Amino acid sequence: MITLQEILLPEDCRIINHDFYTYDPLNEFNEADSLQYLNEDIFQCVFPAQNLIIDIGWYGNVATNQGEFRIHVIINENWDFPFNVIHSKSVDEAKEVLLKILKYYDTKGI
Repeated sequence: MITLQEILLPEDCRIINHDFYTYDPLNEFNEADSLQYLNEDIFQCVFPAQNLIIDIGWYGNVATNQGEFRIHVIINENWDFPFNVIHSKSVDEAKEVLLKILKYYDTKGI
């Protein structure tokens, strides 16, 4: 069953958008599910005090399953030059990376 990812956010972080589902096109590709669950605006959260945005999207061709998840770490709303971009084919790996980023910025800040 496809459900929303459970993500515990640090106190100083707030969700802007959460459409990050457990659907993994790497292991369970289905064009209809890909059309429903994969897009460039899957998840976004912000650490306002640090002016930090974490954004997840899926980029590629949903019909052919040629694509990847990308996690953008944006500082000072500088979308043209992200601080970091992490690429992953796996939804589980993308979630694991997201949780590590959240933990890092919760404990260390920028």
